[in-house]
Amino acid sequence: MSNVFKVAIIGGGFSGLISAEKLASVFGGSSVLVLEKNDRVGKKILATGNGRGNISNSEMSTEKYHSIKGADVGFAIKKYGNKSIINYFKGLGVDSSVEDGRIYPSSFQANSVLDMLRLKLDYLKTVVKVGCRVEAVTSSGNLYKITAGGENFLAEQVIFACGGKAGKQYGTDGTAYSLLQNLGHGLTPVYPSLVQVKTDISKIRGLKGLKSQAIASLCVDGETVKSFSGDVLFTDYGVSGNAIFYLSAYIPQNKKCKIVLSFLPDKSEVEVEEFLREKFKSTPYLGVDDALTGVINKLIGKAVMKTCGQVNADSRGAKVIAHAVKNFSLDVVGTLGFDYAQVTKGGIPFSEVDPTTMESKKHKGIYIVGEMLDVDGDCGGYNLQWAYSSASLACDGVLKNENR
Repeated sequence: MSNVFKVAIIGGGFSGLISAEKLASVFGGSSVLVLEKNDRVGKKILATGNGRGNISNSEMSTEKYHSIKGADVGFAIKKYGNKSIINYFKGLGVDSSVEDGRIYPSSFQANSVLDMLRLKLDYLKTVVKVGCRVEAVTSSGNLYKITAGGENFLAEQVIFACGGKAGKQYGTDGTAYSLLQNLGHGLTPVYPSLVQVKTDISKIRGLKGLKSQAIASLCVDGETVKSFSGDVLFTDYGVSGNAIFYLSAYIPQNKKCKIVLSFLPDKSEVEVEEFLREKFKSTPYLGVDDALTGVINKLIGKAVMKTCGQVNADSRGAKVIAHAVKNFSLDVVGTLGFDYAQVTKGGIPFSEVDPTTMESKKHKGIYIVGEMLDVDGDCGGYNLQWAYSSASLACDGVLKNENR
């Protein structure tokens, strides 16, 4: 059996690498062990922000975070918020830039984030083992024994930074939850979030590949719960695009949902109606089927017109068509699932950790961070911010226990 590590970190993703760098800087790299089941660390980091590395957002608030069983992340994002993560990476030699509120490395390359973390860990001679799947974590006296890759490792404290169930191509397949369940922790139901949405396609046949700016709203049991403005991409299964990714975080389970698209987001329904009324007057040679030609994408316009029923090129027709343009509804039938999701909704209940240190309330010296917990954020850098904030608190907890 190998020597005793001050801390073992299970998972070499964003939160795991940040935890390793912070603690190796204090303990020395030889006292910190990182166990990663992939053949290299940080695979999922490279996909963040469409490869551009969206690490945070300039608009930080607890309203950007969600939890199935309820989680108060206020302490975490106040103590280690967006300014903290900017300064942290500046200390590693990564400057930042802001684009539409999203915070990126100035290179706009996610590999800049990963490279600088890896270089620092190498410099500190941190013990990093890849291709090493953890099979069990058990108490061994005052230590924890970690069985992985046919070896046993001993550590005084353990940080679980294994990720959730979204994106199994990055190694986050949800199997790590069982490690904590075997230690007595619970697990909420888990669902895919920040994912493409499957809808009834009867209204959008023939629109595959078309993209439009729209305000997308999620209606649950007839009530609008959230709206986002952005790209909507039509597919053969439903809808995608950044507006849809935002909304997907708010889709509940087992409730009747609709996505309502408001085309021409810079115009009100009254303005669209007035334009159409004038158009009918000035172009009497056009049939009603051409009402939306030159107004929105022609094929999308035809799809909208099909929802209007029998209308004429008159004031009443203008009113009906304008309403359809601003209220194009699609019944939600599901999502593309975990294989395509960016984030997991649900996880280890937040009530089972200390919100100021992420330490397990069931086992002293065990910490749970990032996507493993029942916390998920909106699209736009909020999930990497949570990974950083929770990892930083866990490091505080490790150091606090060490100094007792």
